[in-house]
Amino acid sequence: MADPFRSLTRHQTYYIPSADLSFLLGHVQFRVHRYFFERESAFFRGKLTTPMSPGSTRQGSSDADPLVLENVRPEDFERFLWVFYNPRYSLYDAKVDDWSIILSLSHRWGFAEVKALAVRELEKKEFCSIDRIVFYQANEVDRNLLIPHFALVCSRDAPLTLAEGIKLGMETTLVIASAREYIRAIPNRSGGRTPTSPTVEGEELYDMIRELFNIPRVRKADEKPTSSSGGLVNSFLPH
Repeated sequence: MADPFRSLTRHQTYYIPSADLSFLLGHVQFRVHRYFFERESAFFRGKLTTPMSPGSTRQGSSDADPLVLENVRPEDFERFLWVFYNPRYSLYDAKVDDWSIILSLSHRWGFAEVKALAVRELEKKEFCSIDRIVFYQANEVDRNLLIPHFALVCSRDAPLTLAEGIKLGMETTLVIASAREYIRAIPNRSGGRTPTSPTVEGEELYDMIRELFNIPRVRKADEKPTSSSGGLVNSFLPH
């Protein structure tokens, strides 16, 4: 628990005296430019553009009346602000943990462009498939990006471990288990089946993953719909 008698400190980098929006996180004061928050975030736009009653001051306009952000660590807010104040212009070089925090906060606050940037950067990083599935689903990232990771988990030799199942949650774990069974039950070209190895791969496997996990396929304008194996696939899914 934070000490209520601890004195406030100004953030070394992101307390900008000439800026016009004050935040307080714990005992750390931030002062940044309102423009980024009004332009990028529906969440903050609503807070910052609400009509004021006569004689009142707009919240966040001074250190005496800051916007207080609960359940956010100052160091995480610092990482988030770096996106706007990055001195290297278009070069955004950060670690997986940094982009993960940026993605979580941008999703929470409705910064669509920042979220898209974080996703693009995370797509370039090495990232355990199980952790990526859990994290992307929690932050409502485009599920098409998870197709290769679902395919990897469903086609690997080893089944899910207990720890992985707990991370993924019951629903995703059950669908993965059903998908693993399904892609091993399809006869291969010689008519055989194997309980340990999948008999489909590549785009065929990806198409089955889309069907099994109910991920709409993104079609080009001139692309015709393909036939679906939904009836057979759905028979393997938990009800």
